[in-house]
Amino acid sequence: MRSNRELKSNTPSDHIVVGVVRGSRGLRGELRVECTTEIFERFDVGNDLFLDGKTHTIVSSRFDRRGVLLRLNEIEDRDQADLCRGLELSIQEDEAVISNEGYFHHEIIGLSVYEVGAYLGVISEIIETGANDVYVVNLAEEDDILLPVIEGVILSVDLDQRSMEVEVPVGLGRNKKHVTD
Repeated sequence: MRSNRELKSNTPSDHIVVGVVRGSRGLRGELRVECTTEIFERFDVGNDLFLDGKTHTIVSSRFDRRGVLLRLNEIEDRDQADLCRGLELSIQEDEAVISNEGYFHHEIIGLSVYEVGAYLGVISEIIETGANDVYVVNLAEEDDILLPVIEGVILSVDLDQRSMEVEVPVGLGRNKKHVTD
């Protein structure tokens, strides 16, 4: 039996994944989608999403506690929706949001972060705030830190080397992770 978390990737290299179909709901082909983006407007009615080699238009959209429920054109019933389980929903890269620093979010997530040449961790998430973005950096032995994307904190970005040099502001102290059994 296939795991509910198994992915069937058929996403072109020039696309960015914005959601994963986790199941179906109802008899009319509604898809239960786990969002992999914080830009929920991507799921507005009338927008196009790429699924399994085809572009589909969103005909209905609503959020619930487990993600977003979508109906896409050409997916008419539960049987068709069930076939989509595990598939990725994507958009073309040129439709993606660019961060305050002028990079696509997917280019920043996963970068290794260094301070004065010493490895800190990996960027796992970008939080969009009103004033500036904030990078969430996963540290190996410590709690995550939040780095504001402002001058003086982000010193350099090297996409070829998949790295970023930063200066962690005073007061963003790092704390050891607490492990509970």
